[in-house]
Amino acid sequence: MLALAGMVQVGGAGPASAHAVGGGPTASNYRTNVRGIEPPIPGVSVRVVDGGNQLELTNRGSQEITLLGYENEPYLRVGPSGVFENERSPSTFSNRSTTAPKQIPAEFSADAQPEWRRISSQPVAVFHDHRAHWSGRADPAAVRRDRGKRQVVTPNWQVPIRVGDKTSILSGNIEWVPGPSPWPWAAVAVALAALVLLISRSGWQAKALAGVTALAVLTDAVHTFGVWTGSTAPIVTRLYGSATSFAGWVIAAIAIQRLLTGKLEAGRTFMLLAAIFLALAGAAPDVPALARSQLPSGLDPMLTRAAISATLGLGAGMLLAALLGRQLGTGRQLGTGRLAPAGATAAAKRPRPAGAKPPPGSAAANRQRRSSGGGSRKRSRKSGGR
Repeated sequence: MLALAGMVQVGGAGPASAHAVGGGPTASNYRTNVRGIEPPIPGVSVRVVDGGNQLELTNRGSQEITLLGYENEPYLRVGPSGVFENERSPSTFSNRSTTAPKQIPAEFSADAQPEWRRISSQPVAVFHDHRAHWSGRADPAAVRRDRGKRQVVTPNWQVPIRVGDKTSILSGNIEWVPGPSPWPWAAVAVALAALVLLISRSGWQAKALAGVTALAVLTDAVHTFGVWTGSTAPIVTRLYGSATSFAGWVIAAIAIQRLLTGKLEAGRTFMLLAAIFLALAGAAPDVPALARSQLPSGLDPMLTRAAISATLGLGAGMLLAALLGRQLGTGRQLGTGRLAPAGATAAAKRPRPAGAKPPPGSAAANRQRRSSGGGSRKRSRKSGGR
């Protein structure tokens, strides 16, 4: 079960996973703000998406615009015909990762003739830009000195936009916004796990565990819904990234069916596997979001954190309840008495051929020995009397 869960988690953790908080854009305490475009370009608007990890530029105007890269080279063209990317631009290679690479391959050059490739038919470009996102490997010195203080770490980032022979500047800033304390959410997870263990010892544990499993699926579904609505990735990418959750829901449904039909042992087994998918492979990678202020989710941050902690607590309780339930069940079987040797029961019930002696040590052999002993003593008394 652990190996299967691990394979699904590794296979589903693509570079643009739909489970954005854990597998794709990550939660952070850096907030990207867009100040605007100066001078303004008619029909062009920009907003921050994916929790500050990307910018979304929409051009509803009649003229095409060109975004310039880090070396002022043509990087993206956005207009009525869609979005085109310069495959020779160093920014194209650099923006494939959320951290700026140390070296750029030689085939990507700002002096090379642009090679445009159409990447979208809509006039909407979603791109990562290191200028508008904190990509340092360490926090700024001011942040390290006072992590509990909200402060501006990049006062003025700029992205040039060319319109014909004119250039406008898209600008903004980056703030450090401290996240909440994770301990209340950790307490919620621990309390839910303890509650699941408590009700698993009740007389109606089958129905109770079925209800807990259904509730865990619901909380994970809320989290997944928030990730989907907050992600700009294609549908196929989001489906691929949500494979872990989908697998957990299916296995949880099987566990609920087994528990409600009285198949407690089978239900515990499937509940154990569902807990691995929902808690360990689904919610656990998103634990850092409990202490971050910027979450790539379409839901309210409070609701997102509640869904993560609830899924983690319920899943952990399901996991422990399944393991302890199986252990206690095995202990009761072993505690009913001494175990007979393998095959002894079947051998005792198997009919013996006529005239065959019973196995040594068996009840039949003991009765035969006592009978033979009694007959010998009777014969001895008769002989002595004569």
